[in-house]
Amino acid sequence: MNIVGPDPEDVGGIAEMKWIAEYADIHGIQIAPHGIFDGLFGLAAHVQVAAALPQNYIAFEYPLGQPDWWYDIVEGLPSPIVEHGFINVWDRPGLGVTFNVQAAKSHLADEDRHFFD
Repeated sequence: MNIVGPDPEDVGGIAEMKWIAEYADIHGIQIAPHGIFDGLFGLAAHVQVAAALPQNYIAFEYPLGQPDWWYDIVEGLPSPIVEHGFINVWDRPGLGVTFNVQAAKSHLADEDRHFFD
C-alpha cells in the first residue's frame, strides 16, 4: 500500500485521522483524506487537520458548496477558497467557520420550519 484515504466520518473524527496519518508516515505511506460528502463543515475540518498532518500528506477531496446557498449558511470561509491550487488556512477558532442558523432556516422545507426552535 502506498496511499491511504481515510474519511474522518468513518474513522472516528479528525483526531483519529491525524493518528492514522502519523502511523502511515512512520511506515512510509502517504495520505490523501477522503470525504466529499462532509459538506462545508467537512471542508473546514479537512483544511484544519491537513495543516497539522505530517509530511506524508498529499491532498484531500474537495467538497463544493452544492447548492450555492451553503455558503450563505456557513460564515468564515475565504473567497475564493482555492487559489492557484492551494488553500490558505484561515485563522479563526475551532474549525474556523460558524453556522448561521437564521440563514439556514430560510432554506428549510415547510415541514421542517421549526427544526432549530
